[in-house]
Amino acid sequence: MTYTLLTLLAAAALQAPPQDPPPTGFWEQPTMTGDLGGIRPAHADAGVTYTLAFTAEMLSNVRGGLEQESTADLLLDWVIDADLNKAFGWVGASARINPMWLAGTGISDEVGDLTRVSNITGREGVRIFEAWFQQTLFNGAFSLRAGILAADQEFVLTTAGTLYFNSVFGAPVFTSANVTTPIYPVGAPGARARIDLTKSAYLQAAVYEGDPGTEEFNRSGLRVRMTDEEGLFSIVEGGITLGDTLPTVLKAGGFHHSAHAAHHLNGGYVVVEQKLSREFGVDVFLRLGITEDDSSVVSLGLDCGINVTGLIPGRPADVLGIGFIYARISRDFARAQPDRPLWGHETVIEVTYKITVTQWLSVQPDLQVVVHPGGSTALPNATVLGIRVDVLF
Repeated sequence: MTYTLLTLLAAAALQAPPQDPPPTGFWEQPTMTGDLGGIRPAHADAGVTYTLAFTAEMLSNVRGGLEQESTADLLLDWVIDADLNKAFGWVGASARINPMWLAGTGISDEVGDLTRVSNITGREGVRIFEAWFQQTLFNGAFSLRAGILAADQEFVLTTAGTLYFNSVFGAPVFTSANVTTPIYPVGAPGARARIDLTKSAYLQAAVYEGDPGTEEFNRSGLRVRMTDEEGLFSIVEGGITLGDTLPTVLKAGGFHHSAHAAHHLNGGYVVVEQKLSREFGVDVFLRLGITEDDSSVVSLGLDCGINVTGLIPGRPADVLGIGFIYARISRDFARAQPDRPLWGHETVIEVTYKITVTQWLSVQPDLQVVVHPGGSTALPNATVLGIRVDVLF
């Protein structure tokens, strides 16, 4: 599949005819590189589209936690999609490969948190995050996807949560703190089926290798090792969108890990997103999940927030976000600790403001207060300041 995508890119580039510059100026175009002198639309005509996004951030733990320290992280994320109908006439077929380059060490080791204050931190180097093939049937109402997949790209999602730095607004703490699952930046072999019941309602389910391995062990992202000891991670979710002007999105799901420690791990979750005002761009979201107490570190996880777009006059695309995370330590885990009375919960408050400079450039300062890092009062509350720059090439 990788060879096919690269071949399509090369062939489209060789065939790309010279084209006039785009009508929009440098600062108005949707990406920094525009249409690459006609190469990008030629690739699209051949069935290949792609996005190349660069993120650079600096975070500083200015107070509390384990140690006061500053770190920088970098992410270059290249998503390449192939429409195999355009490329080969294969109706309903598509494919994706998502290579990425990461650098930096992250700051969670200095904060001591469960929730992970950065959602781009990972092991330095180049890896494949996802690589999959998809076939749709019945005019797109049913799709089957298989390959190297990441659960956090399709399940338990909140659209408004993508604004924030903290990783829990992506991969929820009621899974990420309890089991090793295929989430950023490590995918796993798996398959997902989805059916769109109506234009606004869907049902989807997936099964993945139970333990994709750590980044150090699975360095390329392409490791495949199916064993009974690793088990399987399975998840099912249904959702519906109600209303058009101010839509409400409702989701509910359940998950099961077949080889978690000495017990299986089961859990469930609900997700609610609501647009409160189209004129002022106010969006709220809430996600709640629970797991079995006797096989969890975090038995209840909650994250929610409110995003306001265009709050400042003359800045219609800027977004202010105020988010909240609560991770309750399970009673069984707390009882097993020698300092049991200290264990209870980790709570995070995040305030962030995305300054949209152009369609392809944004600058985002961020503040996070981590209460009881690691879920224990043994560590002082941490205050983390950060700034992030995003560039879309």
